[in-house]
Amino acid sequence: MKLLNKYLISVAAISMVACSSMDVEYSEAVEENFPDDFDHAVYMQLHPELVSLQVRDYVNTYNAEAKTKLTTEQISADVDSFHANLDQIHQIYADPNLGGFSEAQWEAIWLPVESEKTTCGNKFTVLNLQQIVAGEGDAVDTVKIKLLDPITITPEGATSPDSIVSVKGAVDSAGTLKEYTMGDSIWVMSGKNMGTSVVDSATCVTKVDTIPSTGIPTVTKNYLEKFNFVDTKDDLTRLKKIPLDTMAFSIQYILFGRDNGWAYRKCKEDEASNPAITETYPVTKLYCVDEAGVVREIK
Repeated sequence: MKLLNKYLISVAAISMVACSSMDVEYSEAVEENFPDDFDHAVYMQLHPELVSLQVRDYVNTYNAEAKTKLTTEQISADVDSFHANLDQIHQIYADPNLGGFSEAQWEAIWLPVESEKTTCGNKFTVLNLQQIVAGEGDAVDTVKIKLLDPITITPEGATSPDSIVSVKGAVDSAGTLKEYTMGDSIWVMSGKNMGTSVVDSATCVTKVDTIPSTGIPTVTKNYLEKFNFVDTKDDLTRLKKIPLDTMAFSIQYILFGRDNGWAYRKCKEDEASNPAITETYPVTKLYCVDEAGVVREIK
């Protein structure tokens, strides 16, 4: 939820300063809320996701107007061209101020996927057999037997479908047969007593299948498309030229970043051992970030 709120409030902050006529006035009004050593450019560098948000907002606003002058076919052709240019896609994907992914993630997209699959050849049927006293019909013992499928059950007759004359089947994977007969005073009953099937684990084989990469996942393609100008082939160059509103980043810190413990500058050498952030919203201290990316208190 914190991550979701971070992005939502960032967009709100950017929208607040969309009207350039208010920038100077608003800047002067909130200036006293910043730490003395706050630097807009440094804050932007520490939080490139804010740059990415502003870029996507710019592209979206531009495209909304551009699409009114283009046909559906032209827009579709431009989108196809955008996704086909893998070199450009790669650069957008791995740029911290744009896609925000890492080179390692890009390489992982193209790696084959290994998937384990287990198959089992045989199944056992477990039967609950009852031994009876001849002539009395009372069960005196219950025995469970396990036979490999298929098994052969010979019923005693149509009048006693729940009783059997014999049960025959293999007791192991080698096919060793065994037969249980009425001569052994064994009957089997219907319903739950007829048993259940279980896998013969001795015949299970696990195989690793290698599945070739299918390329960039659809969800990632949809995300990257937010950096596509619908009337431009060289999107990357144009993306780099988008004017950034540094005041929007600063206001994001005032409205959200500060209360959520966002580092606004890099830690100084004598702050490298300061306590790491432990506060939860709303925080009461100021924070910096060290070389390892750990957010630390500013004392």
